Amino acid sequence: MEQTLLAASSPEVWRMYDQPGVHSYNLGRRRRPGAPAAETGKNRALFRVRGLLLLLGLAGIGFYGYSVAYEDVYQSYANWAFDQEIAGHSVTFWDYLRRLAGLSQTRPAAQQASLPTTPEAHRPASGEMLGRVTIPRLNMSAVVLEGVDDDTLRRSAGHVPATALPGEAGNFSIAAHRDTLFRPLKDIRLGDEVQFATAKTNLVYRVISTRIVKPTDVSVLAPEGNARLLTMITCYPFYYVGSAPKRFIVTARLETSAP
Repeated sequence: MEQTLLAASSPEVWRMYDQPGVHSYNLGRRRRPGAPAAETGKNRALFRVRGLLLLLGLAGIGFYGYSVAYEDVYQSYANWAFDQEIAGHSVTFWDYLRRLAGLSQTRPAAQQASLPTTPEAHRPASGEMLGRVTIPRLNMSAVVLEGVDDDTLRRSAGHVPATALPGEAGNFSIAAHRDTLFRPLKDIRLGDEVQFATAKTNLVYRVISTRIVKPTDVSVLAPEGNARLLTMITCYPFYYVGSAPKRFIVTARLETSAP
């Protein structure tokens, strides 16, 4: 007994407690001299898993930030270019950059010789700008391009190609992501005014219905006789994490059309 107390009070034992990392609090966090190698391997694996999860989180945040910035820049440019087109100016993206730098001078659009021609139905090409949809009460505005492919929907709202064009008899259908451009639709109300401006016409629609359907329900794209409808489509629920299981549909009827 006396030998044990003497050994415990020896300078070597007390010196051990003056060294960092060997206190009882840290014994389970560090490999002690003589500890099995499996303990060190377990700690290393845990450290690597934590590092991997951190990298994945940072990558996800970075991708989301890039997507939002890309959409904001394109929407800003597209809205400006649309206004310039209505004003009769021919502009490019470089004109937009020069405008941001205070150097831009817009050029009048080239005038083409007017020849008597027979009006032909024009079907827009993929990616072509159709106009701008605006809901004043929701402070929502988005440029609409032709097509609903991934690249188009990353930067704008898209027109479903098989449906009618703006102002035509039929069902003019457009779609956009619920977490960006069409997020304000969660607060839409019956009777809300929806404006759609093209380079030549200003259209005013009035919301007549909202509904939630399955993604396979294509009846939402069907026309209703000679009615001139506007259908806006986005994913639902609005705050669902991952691929949303349903679609939120807003239908509006054309009220007025003016140059």
